[in-house]
Amino acid sequence: MTILKKLLANKLSDYLNNKISKEELVDWCEHAMMEDSFENENVQRIAGRIGLMDTANFEVSYEDLSSMLN
Repeated sequence: MTILKKLLANKLSDYLNNKISKEELVDWCEHAMMEDSFENENVQRIAGRIGLMDTANFEVSYEDLSSMLN
């Protein structure tokens, strides 16, 4: 499956609107990084960063997530 910018934006929006948990978003991104391809390098980079959000040294702020969505 190819992860498109729109799909990643929808998942991120779901998280920011409290429709899915942080764990669900991180799990989805981790799975995508292992199993899927990406529309472009920017989409892959953002998914990779979100996938590390649950790691102590890779915290991502609300502002960072909002800017990724834009």
